[in-house]
Amino acid sequence: MPLLSVRNLSHTYSNGYKALHNISFDVEAGEFLVIIGLSGSGKSTLLRCLNRLIEPTEGQIILNGTDVTHISDASLRRHRASIGMIFQHFNLIPRHTVLSNVLYGTLGVTPTAGSIVGKFTQEQRARAMSALEVVGIPDKAQNRADALSGGQQQRVAIARALMQQPDLLLADEPVASLDPATSHSVMSYLEKINKDMGTTVICNLHFLSLVRQYASRVIALKGGHLVFNGQPHDITDEWFTTIYGEDAVEVEIR
Repeated sequence: MPLLSVRNLSHTYSNGYKALHNISFDVEAGEFLVIIGLSGSGKSTLLRCLNRLIEPTEGQIILNGTDVTHISDASLRRHRASIGMIFQHFNLIPRHTVLSNVLYGTLGVTPTAGSIVGKFTQEQRARAMSALEVVGIPDKAQNRADALSGGQQQRVAIARALMQQPDLLLADEPVASLDPATSHSVMSYLEKINKDMGTTVICNLHFLSLVRQYASRVIALKGGHLVFNGQPHDITDEWFTTIYGEDAVEVEIR
């Protein structure tokens, strides 16, 4: 059984815009799946449907054999707690320490009142430090988050997601706000989490040079439709034009 099955998934926003059209694909445990496509192709909408930040209009999402398409309340909280999410703009609390930001990844399993006053357990603090070691910045634990570089802040966001001990890690354009030199650093940590920890990763990306280096499989969206599902090396010049358009030029990140 696949870890994740998406069946005929569609989403229409309240203004009538249909962002996804009958999307279907499976994800096996341990995959590093990358989703590509132009801005506005539906990549972010798809990820937000998967972790149920938004509710699909039609279709099914099945995770670990459970239909999570329309769950609510406690079931929805458990579902979100089982999925780590990394955003383009980090979403850290700037004036709080790096360690505190990582610990906030336990909010799904920590009583709210205890979290507000910082009553995290020693076990949680130890796990937070271990997560910072995974992304190579344990020495930054007591620094304010806004004192770090963009790449370091994204690594804090990755460590925060690891605190959930997720079955599935979603990354929505995790390097879009970073310079090219930093992009590979962040992607290498996602690769490490995938290969060394066995965590399944689904990542939205723009740059095919990164896709070819890190993805085990690729799907492409265009206008909300799934137009490609295959291996990175199968994306020929013809496929590139199909996905991105006649005027698109591939930009390589070294």
